[in-house]
Amino acid sequence: MATSGTVTISEGDYLRIIIHGTTAFELLRTGLEFDLFERLEAAGGMDVAEVAAATGVKEQPARILLLGLTSLLLLEKQGDKYVNSRLARRKLLRSGERFLGPLIDIQAKVINASLVDFAESMRQDTNVGLRHISGPGTTLYERLTAHPELQQVFYDNMGDASHRAFAQILDVYDFSHIRHAIDIGGGDGTNSIELARRHPRLEVTVFDQESVTRLAADRIKDPDLRKRVHFHPGDLLADPLPEGADAILYFHIFEIWSQERNTELLRKCHAALPEGGVCLVYNFTSNDAGTGSMSAGLVSPYFLTLASGEGMAYSPDDMERAVRDAGFSRVERYQDLGFSHALVVGHK
Repeated sequence: MATSGTVTISEGDYLRIIIHGTTAFELLRTGLEFDLFERLEAAGGMDVAEVAAATGVKEQPARILLLGLTSLLLLEKQGDKYVNSRLARRKLLRSGERFLGPLIDIQAKVINASLVDFAESMRQDTNVGLRHISGPGTTLYERLTAHPELQQVFYDNMGDASHRAFAQILDVYDFSHIRHAIDIGGGDGTNSIELARRHPRLEVTVFDQESVTRLAADRIKDPDLRKRVHFHPGDLLADPLPEGADAILYFHIFEIWSQERNTELLRKCHAALPEGGVCLVYNFTSNDAGTGSMSAGLVSPYFLTLASGEGMAYSPDDMERAVRDAGFSRVERYQDLGFSHALVVGHK
């Protein structure tokens, strides 16, 4: 049964979704691949024969897909017609309030195959699942440079997630005192571009792998933004940070690395900043008790098994401790910002 923002299922069905999770995901992914949710919305509902004709499959496969998606409460049946549920309208239509297509793409094309190695990654304390993606380096981010199509899928999702999460930090933190910020691991430039657009006197430098900074540079069409958003290719672990900035944005980096490595990298940020400079650590988090959220619990195995072999969704307490241990003299903390994010600001 689905109500406003809530789906209620029995304990048995809850366990079935966990046990048959791969099947549930493939039903959802296949529905998107066949553009089923958009087709149903445009038609105001379809019966089995109409779905088969619209998707170019026989009625038996169409019936199996419709049965599965209806059992998952993503579709409803009205008479002999199948229609989108409220949840599907909100999350699975491109015009919905939060279209999840980019997240489903990265799960299907980049992440899912590796998670069979979660147990072995625990035993070896490294990202064994990286074996499913060929290429150079010991992290997913390095391997993706050998696969431009997968890299695009990855940064499409990161850009979509960053856009939604970043909007809230602009309402919480005052950037007006910052002259020049370095956006570490700035990806496709989503955050830097929006920050520069909101603050016309601010310069931002995206610091990331060369193949990624090319993606970012190609996105900027506005001549003024091109003057104020810069790109500096480099390796955070090996290369010095760009000079001349009074702020460093350490956004969605903390979850990648161990607590020890984060502290080491934040010391590097501290050393690169002038007196009075700030380092903003903004990340998806778990709760301080270590009991949730479900999103934090489900995303953390990805960091161990595939991304880096050492990260997870940390708590705000973990973030604040690392910032203090890195040498920042005064620390501000903002949590419960929505999308399970927290911001910790270190002042030098």
